[in-house]
Amino acid sequence: MVDQPTELEKRVVDLEAQVASLVASVNELQIIREQTTSKSLTDKSATKEKAPRKILAKGETSEEILSWVDKSYILSRVATTSFIVAVALALRTASDNGIVDLQLGSFIGMLYALGLLVYGWFAYKEKSIQAPVFTLWGVIVMCSVVVEAHRVFATVPTEMAYVAMAVTGLVATVISRNHHVALPVFVGTLGMSFGSFALNYPSPVFPYLVIILGLANIFATYATRLLRASWLRWLLLVLTLFMIQIWDLKLSIYLSKMSPASLEFSVRGLLPSIAFLGMVFVGIALLGVLGKVQEKISKFDVGLPIINVCWIYLAASYAIGQGLTTPFIFGWAAMIAALAHLGIAWWLAHRAEKGALGTTSFALAGGLLLAFAAPMAIGHAVIATALVAVLAVGMAWVSVRRSSIGLRLSSYLLQLYACSALVGLLWTTDGTKPSIVSALSSGLLAIIAFLHYFWARRHPPVTGETFINKLNKNDRGASLLLIAALTSGFFTMRVGLYQVLDFLHTATHSAFGGAQSVLINVTAAVLLWLSLMRRNKELRNVAIVITVIGAGKVFLMDMVQLKGMPLMISVFTFGLVAALASFVLGRWNKSVDSGTKSTVDQGSS
Repeated sequence: MVDQPTELEKRVVDLEAQVASLVASVNELQIIREQTTSKSLTDKSATKEKAPRKILAKGETSEEILSWVDKSYILSRVATTSFIVAVALALRTASDNGIVDLQLGSFIGMLYALGLLVYGWFAYKEKSIQAPVFTLWGVIVMCSVVVEAHRVFATVPTEMAYVAMAVTGLVATVISRNHHVALPVFVGTLGMSFGSFALNYPSPVFPYLVIILGLANIFATYATRLLRASWLRWLLLVLTLFMIQIWDLKLSIYLSKMSPASLEFSVRGLLPSIAFLGMVFVGIALLGVLGKVQEKISKFDVGLPIINVCWIYLAASYAIGQGLTTPFIFGWAAMIAALAHLGIAWWLAHRAEKGALGTTSFALAGGLLLAFAAPMAIGHAVIATALVAVLAVGMAWVSVRRSSIGLRLSSYLLQLYACSALVGLLWTTDGTKPSIVSALSSGLLAIIAFLHYFWARRHPPVTGETFINKLNKNDRGASLLLIAALTSGFFTMRVGLYQVLDFLHTATHSAFGGAQSVLINVTAAVLLWLSLMRRNKELRNVAIVITVIGAGKVFLMDMVQLKGMPLMISVFTFGLVAALASFVLGRWNKSVDSGTKSTVDQGSS
């Protein structure tokens, strides 16, 4: 009896253990099932979420665009534009139907446009999103009303029309200045410029148009202070030069029918207008290179002085050709302007240690204008070219004092221009009978160019990492001086050849042509020999250039124009030069190869 309860208790305990084990297993299975179920539900929900997103990405693009439009306030601005245009069209319809008098309608239209500009002013002050809309359409409506009222209805006088255009641009510029926004001045300058062109097209009142375009260029310069707008300045510059070109064409049409004295000032006032625009552009360029326009000086400001003097000379030359003035008067006025440019360049050169940016452009502009104007003012091209050559030497001297590589290159270009101008003059005027005067003048320029060359070689430029320094690496530009000096020297020797042939009574065209070819070939031979003796690559390269010129002279000109002994001597001397060039280049290559070989041997040892 005692054993039975004990056995029964054991069984109960075992049964409880088994039940507990089963419960634990069931709980584990339930936990695993719940985890599996939750994971599958998560995956399904993620798949369901991804699918609508893809659908939205494909099918709901318009909603996103509309949302972006709403955020950018474009819809409200379009609505405002519609209302502004509707009111303008209503005023136009009232004028067309006679409800409002044309003159009164024009006045109301201009007053409406002015009201839009004034409202835009205050809207910018309140930082309204509609401010650009009112300013933009104020300019458009003003220009449209003024052009139509003047051209179609003749209700606005010419002077008042141009004044209205100027005031429109001025108001837009003041709005930009007060609120530091760029859109008004952009729209104002373009509107006043193109609107003024359209006022009396195709026969604008040029003096008024010059004033308008001058103001537009000034306003555009101010716009650059607010936002870099070089494109606007280039556009207005091109538009201004296009206007001058139209004026030149109009002059030719009028002067074919009447004398310059009988023309109105609106047609014959070209030169004063050129002077006005020239001073405007000089002032803009000076402010630009001084950093008054923007901190980073633009290429427009640096290049403007050179562009300015070139177009002034071309336009003035056309006016002189039409008889509006004499070369003497323009020449002296232009020389004064050239000296002013050189004075500005001198001041800029001493403003900073190595010269302020813009020194080179003003110096080159002054030198070019002096080269263009001196022959007209002095009346003697030889003296004028000598003056330019002396200026080039002085500019080179200043370049060393101020360590300016730009001034140095400008001096090279001016020296080359002086020699080239004189050579062109002597070639066209002397013909086959050169004179002693041409020999003296070309000899003088040859001496100046040689002195300039030797001076440049004794005073090498300061090295640097700028683009100009890399362009003029090892002072390659000085080769231009040597070429210019040799060219002038050739024309000096050419006179001597002619005098010798004339003394021998053999100064025929054929003999003189052959003698010139011999002179070119001998010069090339001397330079080749000197380059080999001194191991001077510059002399070698110049000699090769002269050899090529000699080849062109012999085979393209002498073969056609000469005959007999002069042709034979010309071809024979060129053959000698070619053989000498082959010998020199061969020795040069051998020396280079031997030097390379010795270097390799030293390295291997």
